[in-house]
Amino acid sequence: MKIVHISDLHFGEELIREKVEKAVRQINEIEPDIVIITGDLSCWGIHSEMRDAYETLLDLKPDFIAVPGNHDARNIGYEFFQLYFGETKKYWKNDVVALIAADSTQPDLDDGYIGKEQRDWIVSKVKRDRFNILALHHHIVPIPKTGRERNVLIDAGEMVELLIANGISAVLAGHRHMPYSIRLMRTHILHAGTLGSFKVLGMPDQNYNVIELKDNTLTLKLRFVDYGEVEIGRYTINPETPESVDIYHRIAKPKKVLFLSRNNDCRTKMAEAIFNYLSPNNMLAVSAGIEPAEDLDLRAVAAMRELGLKINGKPRMFSKEMADDFDVIIEFDELGIGEYWDVRKPSTTEDYKEVRSEIWRRVEELVRRLLA
Repeated sequence: MKIVHISDLHFGEELIREKVEKAVRQINEIEPDIVIITGDLSCWGIHSEMRDAYETLLDLKPDFIAVPGNHDARNIGYEFFQLYFGETKKYWKNDVVALIAADSTQPDLDDGYIGKEQRDWIVSKVKRDRFNILALHHHIVPIPKTGRERNVLIDAGEMVELLIANGISAVLAGHRHMPYSIRLMRTHILHAGTLGSFKVLGMPDQNYNVIELKDNTLTLKLRFVDYGEVEIGRYTINPETPESVDIYHRIAKPKKVLFLSRNNDCRTKMAEAIFNYLSPNNMLAVSAGIEPAEDLDLRAVAAMRELGLKINGKPRMFSKEMADDFDVIIEFDELGIGEYWDVRKPSTTEDYKEVRSEIWRRVEELVRRLLA
């Protein structure tokens, strides 16, 4: 499958018309399956610019999909964009590709933003049996030689997470007129330069991307309107989430631990206090019992006070409905609900100290396990 990716045409005061018209003829000769336009069809979002862009792009023989750029969102330009180019976000698929075209613009602002609602929409369109390609205008990662690095999405971090977690094979973007490609974990981020503006930055000519998908390989070529093309690279599409991402997610995920016994006795109350002292801030332990005692064990309270720790709250009742709220359940009596810790009930003052030490050791191991 072949895709042509163009961006930043800038119909209006920046336009070099003959470049766009020549590129349209070249694209027709390439015969791609789809043309993707990642925004800034206009300079000021005004009607005459949008109409001019529309009439010029009608000469394209292949189908094309366009999303708006920040210039298109000026002066209620998004209304004229919708008039000529349809909805500001779109979805297109065939047997090979699922193309998710998102709107990263905000009216009359240059900053890009996707937002939670649209991020959820993107995730809902991912197809596990296809190459998933996301198209948008703004940068998700900074691009070298484009000035001060203030051009990434406001919610770029959330978008990086989305790409990695949801099998996005490639991102197509524009915005700063600088062609560039970089791999972020398993996602290939491909930027197009400007096709129509005289502001080509450091490039020798107006340009666009030609992308071919075949046999789990993405081939990227940079095509100059007047100076031929350069093959940028061939990249293997890896559908598997990198193991490191899963590790980061596992470490960062808040975790809740239940220490359970028949009576919510001193062992579970000590374990709760010790865990909440030793564990990081994204972990929490509580304790409960099937038939909880009415009062706290005062010798356990005294044993914990020696360490500067406090046993909080009266014994609480456990119900089976609670189980789903916890990542780990540790039981001190064999109840068949969670992981069993064989720790005896203390009876003497010395027993309390020994049990306290044993629970401390086990809790330290549990915290390390939850972090690993």
